[in-house]
Amino acid sequence: MTIEYTGKVDAMLVEYSAMLDRCDVRNTQAREILAEAEALAAETRELFGAEYSAPADEAAGIRAQRDALDAQVNAKSQEVQRLHRENFDEWRRFTDTEW
Repeated sequence: MTIEYTGKVDAMLVEYSAMLDRCDVRNTQAREILAEAEALAAETRELFGAEYSAPADEAAGIRAQRDALDAQVNAKSQEVQRLHRENFDEWRRFTDTEW
């Protein structure tokens, strides 16, 4: 191995390790956000049952709560997708780099 080749391999391994660390951080964030979204979705399901059996005047308020929770779940889902897209994009940049 030449010194130049060894230097390139070292640089690649350093960047690869750093990329994996960043991906791990994003994956941890995504898992936390998913847990929050799951809790909100469970609450939404409970409200659905309550809305179904509630009198008409209460059902509208319950429906508004469900809509707000659905919006939060959607926002959290989008955040998780963004994090996964960042991981994918970073992996693609790494594999496309000419070392």
